[in-house]
Amino acid sequence: MSSNKVKPSPIQRHHNGLNQFLRQPPTHNSIFKDMRITLCVLKATGLLPIYEEVSSYEVGPPTKPKIYYSFFIRGVVQTFTLFNLYNLVTPGSTGQLFYSYSDTDNVNKWIEYLLCMLSHSATVIICGRNSKLFIKILNEILKVDEDVFDRFRETLKNKCGFSLKYIVGICICQWYLIVLRVLAVKDTLNVNSYIFLFIYAVQNGMATIFIVFTAALLRILKMRFAHINTTLKGYTYSEQHKLRRIPGRDRDVITMDSFPEESLFIYRLHNKLLRIYRSINDCCSLILVAYMGYAFYTITTTTYNLFVQITTQRLSFNVLQTCFVWLAMHTCVLALLSKNCGQATDEANGTSQVLARVYGASKDHQNIVDKFLTKSIKQEVQFTAYGFFIIDNSTLFKIFSAVTTYLVILIQFKQLEDSKMEDDWSKL
Repeated sequence: MSSNKVKPSPIQRHHNGLNQFLRQPPTHNSIFKDMRITLCVLKATGLLPIYEEVSSYEVGPPTKPKIYYSFFIRGVVQTFTLFNLYNLVTPGSTGQLFYSYSDTDNVNKWIEYLLCMLSHSATVIICGRNSKLFIKILNEILKVDEDVFDRFRETLKNKCGFSLKYIVGICICQWYLIVLRVLAVKDTLNVNSYIFLFIYAVQNGMATIFIVFTAALLRILKMRFAHINTTLKGYTYSEQHKLRRIPGRDRDVITMDSFPEESLFIYRLHNKLLRIYRSINDCCSLILVAYMGYAFYTITTTTYNLFVQITTQRLSFNVLQTCFVWLAMHTCVLALLSKNCGQATDEANGTSQVLARVYGASKDHQNIVDKFLTKSIKQEVQFTAYGFFIIDNSTLFKIFSAVTTYLVILIQFKQLEDSKMEDDWSKL
């Protein structure tokens, strides 16, 4: 008995090929495309493991040679930190770098160097300890992208191009600060001082670049939470009302009939993103405490130096440039971190607000909304620095409020020191 096989027509073959093409994932995931330079820098400096890109939606663990390389790099940079710490506590090793006119200024600079070493060492140690968790975070983000692509045939955008600009800016600032520091010293610097300045710049750069990477991860989460909220907005009463009023509108695009199935997918996706959000917070919270403490003290001492320059007759254009560069770099990075933390948190917690406006005409729809809302109320999230304080859009304002308070204390110490010097001169 002959089989009744019918050969597809050219038009059918074209449509079949088109459908098969649409099912293909993109050749390069947008995360790797937008953050390739940032990831390469962090992997080269040992802050991230040198993972293997298995596919567009999966990364694998590093090979043994790459694991050994990461251990070696982390050991080298920690050795440099010990070298700088030894020079800092040894009298005369880096005395040329402490050229200020008062003891208060020199003590502030010494504490600033120490906090920089602490921030850098904490970043290296915690990144090495959480290397597997970072790979897990990347894989979970990629899995979310794969689920969204399979469901909506859409590749999510990241808008993380700012990370490369910040890295270039940080490197330029560090080299410029080294040049300014060398020019500020009247005598010829010894070898230890040159090495100290170079290592100090590397420590600053590595710690700051990792904060930019954290902000980029939060921007990625923000875009995915925003995609969920945008999808849910299509089921709100206002959007459904607009669809009914538009004549000839294709009602199959989005209707309440698809809400039960769509809401289940969104609920699972939202839980995955919340889990990633908490994992990033767990990985970076201690690093954020160390860096923000260092940045806070640097901004305070830099502002204090500006005040001294403005209120005294010893005005130095070199010192003014140094102060403005430090303030610009740390303020921009802290503003970036605060902004992305606040946006990601707002989008994560805003899902319940969008869901509350969903048009639940039937009892089944309303039950789905009620269950989702009940769960969302219990899952309200906050990005914190190891629980000490919340990082959001108001963080930068709080930091500068604290800077103002501490600045007053430093000015009082400066006035006491000046009055003591005047008394000593009067006795002579």
